[in-house]
Amino acid sequence: MSINAFLIAITILFTSHWAVAQVVPIQNHTIDVNGQIRLEVNSTAGKYYLVQVKHHPDSAFALTTSMTLGQAGTTILTEPLKAYPIDHYQVLEYDINTPFDADGDGADDITEFNTMPLHGPLNAAATIAVEHALVSLNTLSAFQDVSTEENGTPWVEYLNDMEYTKFIILDFFTDPKIYFINSNTYALHADFATYIGVNHLAPTVIKGQLIYNPNVLADNGTLGVYSFNFSNNEAQPFEIVQQTQELLAANMPYLINNLSYFITENNEQDYQDNLALYQNSRIPVLFESDVYAGIDYWGLNQTEGYGFFRVMSPGELPGSRDIVLYEALPNSLPRVGGIITSVVQTPLSHVNLRAIHDNVPNAFIRDPLLIDSIADLVGHYIYFKTDQSNYIIREATIDEVNEWYEDKRPTTEQIPPLNLSYTSILPLDDISFGMYDGYGAKVANVATMRTFGFPDGTIPDGYGIPFYFYQMFMEHNHFFEEIELMMQDSAFIADRNVRDVRLAELQDDIKDATMPQWMLDQLDAMHNSFPDGYSIRCRSSTNNEDLPGFSGAGLYDSKTHHPDEGHITKTVKQVYASLWNLRAFEEREFYRVNHYYASMGVLCHPNFDDEAVNGVGVSADPVYNTDSTFYLNSQVGEELITNPESTYPEELLLKRYPDGNDNYSVIQYSSLLTVDSLLMSEVQMDLLRQYLSVIHDQFAILYHAEGNPTFAMDIEFKIDSTNRLVIKQARPWVSYVPTVTIVYDYDNCDFILYPNPASDLINVGCEDCGIITVRIVDLKGSLVLEKTMDPTNFDSQIQIDQLRSGTYIVSGLMGDSVCKSVKFVKL
Repeated sequence: MSINAFLIAITILFTSHWAVAQVVPIQNHTIDVNGQIRLEVNSTAGKYYLVQVKHHPDSAFALTTSMTLGQAGTTILTEPLKAYPIDHYQVLEYDINTPFDADGDGADDITEFNTMPLHGPLNAAATIAVEHALVSLNTLSAFQDVSTEENGTPWVEYLNDMEYTKFIILDFFTDPKIYFINSNTYALHADFATYIGVNHLAPTVIKGQLIYNPNVLADNGTLGVYSFNFSNNEAQPFEIVQQTQELLAANMPYLINNLSYFITENNEQDYQDNLALYQNSRIPVLFESDVYAGIDYWGLNQTEGYGFFRVMSPGELPGSRDIVLYEALPNSLPRVGGIITSVVQTPLSHVNLRAIHDNVPNAFIRDPLLIDSIADLVGHYIYFKTDQSNYIIREATIDEVNEWYEDKRPTTEQIPPLNLSYTSILPLDDISFGMYDGYGAKVANVATMRTFGFPDGTIPDGYGIPFYFYQMFMEHNHFFEEIELMMQDSAFIADRNVRDVRLAELQDDIKDATMPQWMLDQLDAMHNSFPDGYSIRCRSSTNNEDLPGFSGAGLYDSKTHHPDEGHITKTVKQVYASLWNLRAFEEREFYRVNHYYASMGVLCHPNFDDEAVNGVGVSADPVYNTDSTFYLNSQVGEELITNPESTYPEELLLKRYPDGNDNYSVIQYSSLLTVDSLLMSEVQMDLLRQYLSVIHDQFAILYHAEGNPTFAMDIEFKIDSTNRLVIKQARPWVSYVPTVTIVYDYDNCDFILYPNPASDLINVGCEDCGIITVRIVDLKGSLVLEKTMDPTNFDSQIQIDQLRSGTYIVSGLMGDSVCKSVKFVKL
């Protein structure tokens, strides 16, 4: 059959279904970080939606590329490949109760959708037992079920040590049916073809391999590429390559624009002859040389920055305007201008979380000092930009550097929340989420999780020491006066080495200082409430970490108090002293945070010893951007996860909504295990899924982040020596962008404020509330503005250009009673 006849047949196949469909308007569209389209449509829960695509604006909608169940209100639709312009898309709506048969195989879409991967709503192939093949790969686990990994295949060396499967497409030019062959059962396409009774040499049969290349960067910047080729690496006409890619992708909905056409010497000339067609398509290519080369670059945080370029030795301290090159990952890192490492990082490393939080470029570059364009710039001011697949580095002027950093800093002083009305050490069960301004977010979040209904022992039980203790301790020893003199010293201001020494001296003074007797008594009573012989973990809980928009990960120290160390005040003072380490001081200084309001609370609970597994997790997938999954890194025992040396952790995607056997996907196994096996049992992973779901949903309510696509929670967890799952802490994920924070909400009060943030004015309104006063206070509670409103027409603008930049609380009052209070940011 000719290519033109093939295209006509495919068009007839798909367009014959249109009469029963409702074409729905696309309300909005965006392109996500992976380069995939995100189409927003008005929807209902009783409908489902098919995305149709055309390759050219003047052609028909001949391809159905994805299926999504509708939600109440609006639904976001996507497809597995690179986005086309919006006029290349059409969305069809069908009723779930009277479903359509999009692929024409006699089984309706909903039945096939609900029974993937044994069926496929966009694949007309008949179902078959998994030991032979699958007709859809809806998850990574499904791919792993039919793939194999071998070593010692000399005639196809690019398959050695790679996970791959084979595919065969029947009736390619008329009514294509694709099978993903179980390569553990069938070594050859011909054997599978014999089993299903077809001639594998027929001209209507297309055969090939589907390979996962874990150490290759996709065009979208993510690590890990799926590539396909044809049997014997033979060349195929561009139209067949294009249609094969579309068929594979439509039946691999978990792809994130990371499917490439594999080019070897056998088909490279054909690729070059048709280069214009490929360049004007959405078919990325992967060359054989790229596979053998491995990963030489990975832009983990893709942005730009300026700074002084330094190669860091162990123990050296970088400056906030340095762009640093590390040959081993540091255990901690202060604010810097950019980061290059010659060792591969994990996405959840302290280094990368720090880069995300500070919005500075961070990249792995193999052997960077062997690259002249990098090595020649050491000791110079540079501009550094990280992109998906490459980087830009050049020399910069000091004027460029100064202008860049001045634009990044807040223009006015920032006051962290500080409530000194909480004057006692309290059990965690007596501390609520709203008390974060008196005990710190770490204490408040752990205390809050104890109300989520988890089994005893899942969340640590202990105490919170309030900010009041820290403030009284500092006043008792006249440290604030000492700090004031230190910060006025010109040498301290100008010389970083002097600053480092003076702060270290202050920390020593804090550790050696005395506490008032009432404080000693409360600390002693708390310590004595723990069982004899227990070590107590004393964890930092400041008012400038673990907050929405400010992680503070790694800034402050947590310490363990052992039974033979005497009074627990020794360890509490060590935690207090960490508030004044150089990294933390310079972080506050950069953000113009008032050092005297910055305060340290302490979370105290039994120490964890001899854990079997330790891990970190996010209630979303910030690395591969898959939907409805949790991203986990885990490692054996107490081995570091966030800053590994020569080891790498287990990496999992845990499905939020399990659907049978495909409840998780293994990205990589722990390098500390001699065989590929999981660190946690199925029961433990299921518990972690349940707990993460609850943690995400409950904190979304508390942070008023329901529906905010940037919201997720970042947790630390352990499997202890008794195989019990323990959640150590939870905080908002570093990329969370908060929406309006409601401080106080009276029933039936529809008080609104917008825009937020705002620069010159805010609009306030509340229909039928009877509000007559709007009051604005700063975070210290000082009144900065008050305006009387007309209660019959409460919809007004308030000028705020006279206010300093910072965070304020706006309250609407009905008489003397507050209707609602919300935080807003004045730019």
